[in-house]
Amino acid sequence: MTEVAIKQANDAFSKQISAQVARITGELNRLEQLLSAGMVDRRVVAEFRDAVDKVRKTSWQVQCWMDGDLQTLSSSMVQERIRTASQLANHLASDLQDRSENFSGVSLLKESIQKLDQVLGKQ
Repeated sequence: MTEVAIKQANDAFSKQISAQVARITGELNRLEQLLSAGMVDRRVVAEFRDAVDKVRKTSWQVQCWMDGDLQTLSSSMVQERIRTASQLANHLASDLQDRSENFSGVSLLKESIQKLDQVLGKQ
């Protein structure tokens, strides 16, 4: 593939992404009006907020990358992983608390948590 072809492909991809972001922005603005009516399941709203938050954080990380701010990008990614892991651990604890079933992978999870705990103990 020639450099010209690569540049054309990148330009086309960039235009596609920009158009999709613009379209979704319009849809989100319309959705805001619908959500204001309050006729939606609380769980659906919570999942929607999480999804929007992930997109917001990802777009901010992409902007840091585009600006060449790799230190902020790296820190942001670690902070997001900590937040996600904390949230997942809390959800998993709730799911497992009242269950008597044995799930596969629990021993691997315990090992991973112990490794993380050792690293966190050094913080």
